[in-house]
Amino acid sequence: MIKPELKPLQSATPGYARLTLKGWKGGKEEVLVSVMTNQGNVFLGSNGQWASTEMFLSLPVLDVEDEVPGVAVGPELVDLLLANRQAAYRLTVKDSASQDMGVLVMHDGLLSSQAGGDNPRPANTRVLPVTSVRPEPEPVSMPEPQPVAQESLPELETPEERIRPVASAKKIPLVPILAVVLLLAVLGGGSAWWFMRTPSQPTAPVPAAQPTQPVAASVDNNPCSETQMNQSNALDFVKDCARSSLNSTQILEVIEKAKAGKHCEIAQRLYAYKAQSGDTQIAMRYAQEYDPKTVSQNGCFSADPQTAIYWYESILSHDPQNSDAKARLDELKK
Repeated sequence: MIKPELKPLQSATPGYARLTLKGWKGGKEEVLVSVMTNQGNVFLGSNGQWASTEMFLSLPVLDVEDEVPGVAVGPELVDLLLANRQAAYRLTVKDSASQDMGVLVMHDGLLSSQAGGDNPRPANTRVLPVTSVRPEPEPVSMPEPQPVAQESLPELETPEERIRPVASAKKIPLVPILAVVLLLAVLGGGSAWWFMRTPSQPTAPVPAAQPTQPVAASVDNNPCSETQMNQSNALDFVKDCARSSLNSTQILEVIEKAKAGKHCEIAQRLYAYKAQSGDTQIAMRYAQEYDPKTVSQNGCFSADPQTAIYWYESILSHDPQNSDAKARLDELKK
């Protein structure tokens, strides 16, 4: 079994790393590699997407540093592996005469290309084949606005045209008429004032401000509690709970509660997060969830020998003397 590792380059350039294959006994040319993730047990394809069919990608010629073969890789591989840090990856490496596999160990200090700006490619860096970048859509030309024809405005009449001769009328005495008009105006104005006046309203007293009632603080601050499990979405719960100070036994108790409550995604993600971080106790229980010998019926997990093998190998990569994992691995590989 090989021990593949992804390490930061000495220049610590975001998006670039060195892939080493410790224990690889094959050649250095025409080496192929497949990458499987435990998140759905899918494989990396040459187009940068995950697929259900295993695909082997061609590696450049390996070089040797400190007696360990490896090659520098770029964002096309590094960004994909760092996109989900809760996932675990199994690498299968082969050439024309040899084949081996192992669980990838990702070292601290790795950065995706998004952590920096336009980083120059370090010397001797190789990349896996990727599809061409989709071209940007051509700009759509907008039609120029057409001038709007101005409507002709009607000609205005001259003051002379607006004045029309008025037919002469029979003269009527003006004094009586003016007296009547004046009397009606006075009466009308008084009536209008009476009906339109607004009666004065007493000023209402301003109510005294009520004291603000204090908001009761949440009594459940445990990020791994069943209340948080029922209220939060699975990803947020796993992130908060995994960062807590719970030990392995307590995390396993949380997983059992998640399984009992049918929060299967939480159970699976907690298992993967802690197992990938090197917790062999949790990795052993996770492998047993898929092991046909120990799988529980009608639970969140079903028998899957290949996934069980994957996690038993992960345990042995951190603890080569683990006899239980080695015994089950040998039995499953028969």
